[in-house]
Amino acid sequence: MQEVTHKQIYDRLIEVEKKVDELDRNTVKVVEAFDSVKGAFTVLGWIASAAKPILWIVAGCTALYAVFENFVRK
Repeated sequence: MQEVTHKQIYDRLIEVEKKVDELDRNTVKVVEAFDSVKGAFTVLGWIASAAKPILWIVAGCTALYAVFENFVRK
């Protein structure tokens, strides 16, 4: 079996720490991206909630206009 020196162990530990630090930075970026997407879906939900009543109002106005044009103006 091959002997491993303390220096070799220390050098390997430094390399592993660098990789862990890089993974930590990348993980932070991924978490930030997910948070941004979560915020975007929240805003889209608000827009959808506002769009439904607006569509009902537009549909009602269109129906009233159609009734007015076809029956009242004759």
